[in-house]
Amino acid sequence: MKIPVFPSNLPICFSIFFTFSLWGDDFENANEQLLLKNKKSLEELSSTRRKIQEEKIPLATQLSALERTLADKRRSLDRLQRLRDNKSVNLTALKSEVQGRKNEVQFLSTLGSDYLANFEARLHVVEIDRNQEELSNLKQTLDGTSSEKEKMIARMKLLKLSVSRIKELLGGTQFEGTALDGNGKVQQGSFMLSGPLAYFSQKSGDLAGLIESGRDLKPRIFELPEPQSSTVRTFFSSKPGTVKTLPVDSTLGDALKIAAADETTWEHIKKGGTWAYPIVLAAGLSFIIALLKWSRLGGIKVPPISVVNGILTKMESGDLEAALKQASSLKGPFQSMFAVAVKRSGEGKKLVDEIMYEELLDAQIKLDSYLPIIQVIAATAPLMGLLGTVTGMIKTFKQITLFGTGDAKSLSEGISEALITTELGLVAAIPSLILYAVLSRKSKAILSEMERLSSHFLNEFPKKSKLDSGPPKPDDSNDSSSEASLQPA
Repeated sequence: MKIPVFPSNLPICFSIFFTFSLWGDDFENANEQLLLKNKKSLEELSSTRRKIQEEKIPLATQLSALERTLADKRRSLDRLQRLRDNKSVNLTALKSEVQGRKNEVQFLSTLGSDYLANFEARLHVVEIDRNQEELSNLKQTLDGTSSEKEKMIARMKLLKLSVSRIKELLGGTQFEGTALDGNGKVQQGSFMLSGPLAYFSQKSGDLAGLIESGRDLKPRIFELPEPQSSTVRTFFSSKPGTVKTLPVDSTLGDALKIAAADETTWEHIKKGGTWAYPIVLAAGLSFIIALLKWSRLGGIKVPPISVVNGILTKMESGDLEAALKQASSLKGPFQSMFAVAVKRSGEGKKLVDEIMYEELLDAQIKLDSYLPIIQVIAATAPLMGLLGTVTGMIKTFKQITLFGTGDAKSLSEGISEALITTELGLVAAIPSLILYAVLSRKSKAILSEMERLSSHFLNEFPKKSKLDSGPPKPDDSNDSSSEASLQPA
């Protein structure tokens, strides 16, 4: 079989052949170069190995040193980390402690302000002027915008002032000053402060006493009676080093005030003002009238029914003289009523009835006399007390208009007048009302007994008296109008 040859493939074959021929030469050259390079590389490798071998020991030594240094650094790092952690813990503790200190400072600030207020409130009235300036400065520092250091210094000054005051009170301290006497006048003198008690002695005079422990603007002197007043004056006039004594009141003046406030009845009435006097006069008049009426009504004895029957028996027997004598032995209005009845018994029962009724009316007027005065006093005394109350309150409001409500003592006069007049009005009215009720009841009881005995007398009246010298009287025993006429109006 023939292989066809195409004329177009000839250049390609020549190119391939030429290329392979060139490659053969280049391969040999490349091989030689590679061998040289390999040799050179081996020499360099040997040289490098020698250098490595030479540098290996120093580097190992240096590595060991660096490792030891690294270990030291790590240990230092751990120690520093522990220190850092400890410092963090300490910083937290310090922050907590600082916050606690801040809270303590805040508490001390509040406590100092409260203590200043309590200290100022507990000062005796005689100490206010002495400590006013220093307390004002301390209060300005504590309440102002001062630094905390300045405020703490102010609190320490307050504490020192308090301790110094306690020492003075325990040992007693004396100083000059002014005080108000009982009339409100300013007196110059010396104070002696010992514990809760304060004494005063006038510089030029005999005024001496205790200082009232109130909260007035100025100290007020409570003058002591003798011999306590002399003891106080002697104490202030004694020379230093001598034995001194002072009167002590364990009630801090309350007992003396109570004793001074103990007033007589007349002093109590005088505090009631103008309207107290007519109330007292009315009460006295009511009491005198009641006493007289009680003595008069109490002396009237109601005769028993047996005495009236005895009078009737004697009249029936004709012994008018004995009947009149027995009737005259009775007491009070019973005597006049039965005596007149016996005297006029011969004029008939009807006329005797009218006469006895007339005596009953006359007795009623006498028994009830002056009782309306007591009744009027019992009704008007509370009204006069109310009038005094209004007058006292008007006076109080006048004092408030002029001087305000700062001083309660200036208002006490009007209030005292208002209350005392009310009290006196009730004191006069209540007994007067009771006395009127008792006396009125007593009077009505006597009148009831007179009516009862007169009715019995008329019912048992003899039909005809044996001693009657005149013509026989008509029988009026059946007159139904006789008993009705005995009813008092």
